[in-house]
Amino acid sequence: MEELRLVIPDSKYVKQYIDFISECAEDIYKCGMYHYMPLSNESSFLDDINGLIDKSKGIGLPVGWVPASTYWLITEDENRILGAINIRHDLTDYLRFRGGHIAYYVHQNERRKGYSTKMLGLGLEVCRDMNIERVLITCAKDNVGSSKTIVNNGGILHSEDVDGEEQFQRYWIELDR
Repeated sequence: MEELRLVIPDSKYVKQYIDFISECAEDIYKCGMYHYMPLSNESSFLDDINGLIDKSKGIGLPVGWVPASTYWLITEDENRILGAINIRHDLTDYLRFRGGHIAYYVHQNERRKGYSTKMLGLGLEVCRDMNIERVLITCAKDNVGSSKTIVNNGGILHSEDVDGEEQFQRYWIELDR
């Protein structure tokens, strides 16, 4: 696998991000990830990036939301964005129930290549740097790929529950210091 890294959203990646969104917008919307991956176009890109940065600082958050930092998974040559990960700094009661600390998304044409496992591993390093000692991640029970990604990064199944019509699982990952 090529070298990958996480980057903070930045205007220097405007072309890569617009390409990413143009290829994945419908899927991002269906997954509900548009809060962390704005469906930007060239005219809204800078405002959307500034919005993500504000969210990481706790500025302008909707009621009940916690600060959350978004990172993009980018190729070593910085030519392509392959995915995004969102790390919530704290947990509310709802996030303890469903959502957890981390949400992630991999480009729909790049799945099943190990990118989500790599991205989550890099995201856990960010969590360590944020002094988060236990990371909660949830996923739909039928999302086998996501559960494998979590387990491959040390996730231990804690419980299962139902949210509306969907069964989901909660995993905890203990971070070493």
